[in-house]
Formats: sequence, C-alpha cells, structure tokens
Amino acid sequence: MQYDCITMQSITSEQRQNKQREKILAGAMRAFLTYGYAANMDTIAQEGGVAKQTVYTYFKDKESLFSALIDRLLDRFVTAGMGAELMAQEPPVFFRVLTQIALQRMDDPEYVGLIRVIIAESARFPELSETYLNRLVRPGVDSLAYYIRENPNLRFSDPEALARIIHGALVNFMISQEILNGKFMMPMSRERITASLLELILFAAEQAKQAR
Repeated sequence: MQYDCITMQSITSEQRQNKQREKILAGAMRAFLTYGYAANMDTIAQEGGVAKQTVYTYFKDKESLFSALIDRLLDRFVTAGMGAELMAQEPPVFFRVLTQIALQRMDDPEYVGLIRVIIAESARFPELSETYLNRLVRPGVDSLAYYIRENPNLRFSDPEALARIIHGALVNFMISQEILNGKFMMPMSRERITASLLELILFAAEQAKQAR
C-alpha cells in the first residue's frame, strides 16, 4: 500500500510538471507569434501565467524554448506521419499520404506562425533557421530519402536530392499560399498539387527504372 501511495504521488508530481511545462510552452507560442523572436523571458512568463524563475526551471534560455516548440511540431507532423505502417506502403500510396500529411500543416496556425517568425527574423537570429532545419526539416528529409533509397520499385540515383526537391515543393506551396497570401492571388487546391506531384514522381520512377 505504501508503495502504491509513493507511485501515485510520483505520477501526480509528473502530471503537475507536465501541465506547468505546457503552460510555459503555450505562453511562449503566444509571445513569439505576437512579438516575434525578440520576445523576452518576462513576456513569455507573463503569457504563460507563471513566474520568470519557473520558466528557467524548465528551460535554460529562449532558444531551448523555441526548440521545444519546434519539437512539438516534429511530433505532430513528421514523427507521427512517417511511421512503420506508412513506410511499408507502395510508392503511390506512400507519396499520396505523405503529401496530404505535409499539406495539413497549412491548417495549423502555430506552424504557419512559427514559419513566418523564422522567415522574418532569421537574419537577426540565425539560430532560428538552424533550429528549424536541424530539428524539423532534416528528420523529414532523412526519412523520405531512406524510403526512396530502400524501396525496390524506386531506382533514383540520388535519393537525398529527390527528397529535398519533394520537401521543397511542398514547403514552397505552403509558404506561397499561407504566408504570402497566394491563396487569394494565385489559388490552387491541395488535391491538384498532390495529384501532379504524385504523377511526376511515378513517371520519373518509371523512367529511372527503364534507364537502369
């Protein structure tokens, strides 16, 4: 019984810490989206409804806070999407689902807002682009390149370059539509992008197979 009580206390403490951490992250998100990366720790603490010292208990500095927000997006889009079940699919299904998952980011105001902050402020704060590339872009590109390299139906000579081309096309569509307001000036449906990208990849895959 005593062991059970200690276990319950430990779980309660962990839940309390997780809740506090989420409050800080939510406050940091609001601060960054409102004030940009120039938001200071006082503002972040105020937005999170906690003392500044509490913020430092969980995060050593603003950069680690921003990294934690990027990691949340990684779990939401890349890690969750590129699971074993998807990686086992044949190319037509794999690339269609992958494209749909990637374009779902356009519906996430936090993702779009953070990308806007990174684009606007990475010249002043280069650590922003470094964090984004290393923690969000690289894992997605690496997983995609691995799939292309290991699938016997795909015979591309440079899987990494192809993975970056596909990723770049999807990110460009999101930025042009959501951040540069292209959805009003030059709108295009996600279905058209998905269908055309899939057609292009499969056609190129067939050509590469015949050339070998």
